[in-house]
Amino acid sequence: MSLCLNDYILLSLLLLSLYFDLTKKKIPNFLTFPVMLWGLFIHSFTGGFAGFQFSLYGLLLGLGLFFIPFVLGGMGGGDVKLLGAIGALQGARFVFQAALFTALCGGILAVIYLIYHGRLLGLLKKVLAIVAVPVFTALYVSFGSPLFNRLVLFFNSAIEQDSDKKVYMPYGVAIFFGTLIALSSFLNLPVIL
Repeated sequence: MSLCLNDYILLSLLLLSLYFDLTKKKIPNFLTFPVMLWGLFIHSFTGGFAGFQFSLYGLLLGLGLFFIPFVLGGMGGGDVKLLGAIGALQGARFVFQAALFTALCGGILAVIYLIYHGRLLGLLKKVLAIVAVPVFTALYVSFGSPLFNRLVLFFNSAIEQDSDKKVYMPYGVAIFFGTLIALSSFLNLPVIL
């Protein structure tokens, strides 16, 4: 299978979004909105109402998949609109697969960023503390051992420590790689990353 015009538009969108996310820490609307409109237009023009539905469902799914992480502060609005544009261009099935690969790439990038910024152990301590504090508190109350009390204090300090500042991770990088992997699987190309 060969690349079509929409694939070239997708690759251009991904490269420009990657550039802006890495340099400006923002994916601008002037990249995503025209691609959304193009996807809706071209699929409507070539496929009629069924083509419009194909593009609209992809757009809505793309926006919907990253909406909750956006609301929770895990990613920016540009990332959400980028996935929506990808969906409008390539459809719901493609954008779902791209989002799965993006999540995988995002997890790998998050671990790399946390290691690079020296925050991985602190985060793991906080996650462990969420479970450990209630358990060690119950053991301390039941047995009164000073060891359990020290463990409660140790893990409580991990929960109470505020991170100095958020570590910014350009999620456009994960979207870039995840979408490339999805595109290569749709085109039956070998993945070379």
